[in-house]
Amino acid sequence: MSVTRTIVFSMYAGMLIPSSPGESADTIRIATFNVALHGERAGEMARKLTAPGHVRAEKVAHIIRAVRPDILLLNEFDYDAGGRVLDGFRRHYLEAPDGGPPPITYPHAFTAAVNTGVPSGFDLNGDGRRGEGAKDAFGYGLYPGQYGMALLSRFPIEREHVRTFRRFRWADMPGALGPAALPEQAASRFRLSSKSHWDVPVRIGGATAHLLCAHPVPPVFDGPEDFNGRRNHDEIRFWADYIGPARSAYIRDDAGVRGGLPEDARFVILGDYNADPDHGQSRPGAIEQLLEHPRISTGKQPADKTAAWGLRVDYVLPSKTGWRVKAGRVFRPSNGEEGRAWITGPHASDHYLVWIDLELKPIAPPSSRSSGRRGGVDRAGRSGADRAR
Repeated sequence: MSVTRTIVFSMYAGMLIPSSPGESADTIRIATFNVALHGERAGEMARKLTAPGHVRAEKVAHIIRAVRPDILLLNEFDYDAGGRVLDGFRRHYLEAPDGGPPPITYPHAFTAAVNTGVPSGFDLNGDGRRGEGAKDAFGYGLYPGQYGMALLSRFPIEREHVRTFRRFRWADMPGALGPAALPEQAASRFRLSSKSHWDVPVRIGGATAHLLCAHPVPPVFDGPEDFNGRRNHDEIRFWADYIGPARSAYIRDDAGVRGGLPEDARFVILGDYNADPDHGQSRPGAIEQLLEHPRISTGKQPADKTAAWGLRVDYVLPSKTGWRVKAGRVFRPSNGEEGRAWITGPHASDHYLVWIDLELKPIAPPSSRSSGRRGGVDRAGRSGADRAR
């Protein structure tokens, strides 16, 4: 299972950063970054990223090129069906030299439709207009695809085994806090994900790792009914149930396949979860559903603020199975340090990139304990021993 590469290091913000992604790695760097690359109208970001010169995109790209993650989730990154936003960002900002950190290439990427801006067909905000405007969408958005997601990877994506849960109905989650204040018909059809939930398997050497990607709604901008707080809590709970075979039987993906991950799966949960364990306005215990989950490793986690307003909301959370956590950090240079200008001033993202370094470790074959498929679905169709080989 061991894979190797030669790593050349450069110094950014007091950190040793690999200066070349190489082809394989003993240590795998996985990161999440809310980049705030969204427009005010459909097609705006596709037009703006067709050439260099977008200030925020340049700052974001410099951060990515300095940290050099092997796998990276971008939140608040506009989705368009033709992939023009993603193609433009990769070609003109990540891969093109511009005097900043060395360019970086991600040969593999995944993006898909999200719920933001998609009309629900209901009057969700009670203004008497049915299915009109951002507040009547399945996820708040001025147009379909606003605030989307994209996953970039140096490792191959097992596309035939990707699972998405964009259409999963909130009412189908047993014991959910539920869409309070919605009419009964709307509540029964309303989708859980404000953007989407993705299970994207990647192949690292001979092993499969499931990247569990999401961006729950902020638990604010509502009223005393706490609609967004309830939704944020249950969007986070979705992954807590998905990785627990005894709790995942109710889950159904957009292709109609039921179940979650088997108990021997290797995974990483990543994204902007809009919940801090100690501060902010998320419901009590929301993010603790993951931070205190028995299958999740929180050792060496960067338990530091990840957003400019002083909260920890962005997470990279690996499974205890299949990984050894080596390091983790938030890219937030101090005054006078290299890269400080990329996170400050006009047009910078209001979030910081969060990364952890992981080393693959073997997974015991299911024959040494109970079946690895109990209560879950392995979309790759392999045993734990196969995934660890």
